[in-house]
Amino acid sequence: MLDLAFIVAVEAILLGAVIILREPKLLVPCVVLGLPFEYLQVQTLDTLGEGGVGGAIRTLLNPGKAAMAATIVVAVWRCRHSPQRLVPNSSFILPVVLIAAVITLGVAWSDSQRPTNAVLILPMYVAFVFAAPSLIEDRRDIERIVAAFLIAAGLVSVVAIGQRFIGALQWRSMLFEPGGGYRSNATFADPNNLARFLAITLALAGGTILATGARRLTVYLAVPTVIVGLPALAATGSRSGLLGFLLAGFLMVMFAPIERYTKLRLAAFGLVGVTLGLGLLVLQGGSDFERIKALTLGIRVLGQREFLIRAGWEMWKDNPFIGVGTGSFPNAVVQRYLWIFPWWAETTLSHTSFISILAEGGLVAISMLGFVLVRVANGARNVYRRETGRYGRMMAAWCAVALTEIFFQSQSEGRLFDEPYLWAIFAIFVAVELGAVRREPAGLPVVERTARAAAPIRATRAAVSAIEAPPGSPPAPA
Repeated sequence: MLDLAFIVAVEAILLGAVIILREPKLLVPCVVLGLPFEYLQVQTLDTLGEGGVGGAIRTLLNPGKAAMAATIVVAVWRCRHSPQRLVPNSSFILPVVLIAAVITLGVAWSDSQRPTNAVLILPMYVAFVFAAPSLIEDRRDIERIVAAFLIAAGLVSVVAIGQRFIGALQWRSMLFEPGGGYRSNATFADPNNLARFLAITLALAGGTILATGARRLTVYLAVPTVIVGLPALAATGSRSGLLGFLLAGFLMVMFAPIERYTKLRLAAFGLVGVTLGLGLLVLQGGSDFERIKALTLGIRVLGQREFLIRAGWEMWKDNPFIGVGTGSFPNAVVQRYLWIFPWWAETTLSHTSFISILAEGGLVAISMLGFVLVRVANGARNVYRRETGRYGRMMAAWCAVALTEIFFQSQSEGRLFDEPYLWAIFAIFVAVELGAVRREPAGLPVVERTARAAAPIRATRAAVSAIEAPPGSPPAPA
């Protein structure tokens, strides 16, 4: 009961602050801050279940998801006189709607024909993608969301480090390893989920540092997040999270709005850093080294996932066009495909999102997934090319990188369309596409708005003067 009271108090404080400050735009940062608190969702799984009313209540015990619901309600109320604002003119809306529709329709031909909690909450996620951009109107709103990501990552990183090194707040017994170690999960349900969140947020912190330089957001939030986030990522012991971070970091550097030579240098420094880190891990030994060493085992590193992939492949061969239906993978394994599993296998839940979609939706769902990937990639490219400012390009690049990392890691740990941060990033991407990152807040003084608008021009003039000036001459004033 104390856990329940604490979570409800956190939700009340967040929502109360929004009401008191009369700033509904703060709801979106509240979503980002609240989503990592999955503790009570896990603790109440046996009592409230996964579906029905109990499952819905259990879902809203997550402060971030409660803030999502509040965002939808507030956006609908604000746009009641102009409901067309709730349908953004964005290239990302059609893919979001289509993939959600295919997943939902898949329940009709599933064995139980009863939607799981992941399907029941899907309409809320889609509605959030429609509603949130109406509350993300200018650059200040974007910067608040970025700050929320960095603050949340910093907090969960401190908890993860405490779990691993001083044994504090270790609340899941299944994460204790035979050698006595503990795979840090902070407030997430699983260490891999924490690693996924840290990977995308560390990429955001790096992009912010590269794009904005020495600003308050960089000095007080982005740099400290990197400092505590890297050891926290190592404390998760997540192989997929580490690979996802390397992928996200490399892509973020490649797409960052900086000089090409600087990108190459950063990539080289990163390679050296990874090499040194692996060397220290080898010298240290222990469970972390054994997990990383397992990457050299080839297909055997998949463990139980190998049998789950084989089972999913057999399901698709038996039901090639429409699959076994949304949410039917575990039930189909138990009823018809246990012959694939060895006696020691412990799970029937698919850990590979591509295989899950193939087995449960067949060629129909896979074709739709291909359309979504192509449409999102094309939309991301267009947004990135259209943005001319450094900050706008950084945000467009980060959204694309974050979506890529989530999809990549879901091939090892599942949780693709039921990952709430996927839909939060879609909503941010829509706002960036609609130009929020280029609009200055209406409340800024005229002098400050003019100074911000003229800053890129002054920087360009200074760079040109530095190039044209003869050697040894003093720099021209900006």
